[in-house]
Amino acid sequence: MIAQNYRRHPEALALQLVLQWGHRLAWALPRPTTRILRAIRAARSAAFAAAGRIAYPVKRSTPAWVREATQRARKLGKLVRKAQRALEFEAPRKLNGFAQHLRDMRETFDRYVFTVAA
Repeated sequence: MIAQNYRRHPEALALQLVLQWGHRLAWALPRPTTRILRAIRAARSAAFAAAGRIAYPVKRSTPAWVREATQRARKLGKLVRKAQRALEFEAPRKLNGFAQHLRDMRETFDRYVFTVAA
């Protein structure tokens, strides 16, 4: 399959053949890719710096009104958190069957209790 593609597109094979065919094998050198690539990157960056093609991004500062607004928002958040009160809400437990019947009876008993005066 690969050979067939190279037969159809010989320029792709030509692009693959730009490897160095020296007397020393590149893969047999100690850490070849790291050392060689570091040298290539250093040479390339030196050439770009000499040509003036390296443009470092300019850091833009945050406007004062944005900083002031975020500070006010933080203060407001603190005030709101401080002003919040824990809800003291106890929902009645849902009982099933006989337990619910007993609860209902106790409530009605407490509601209609009366004492006989002696």
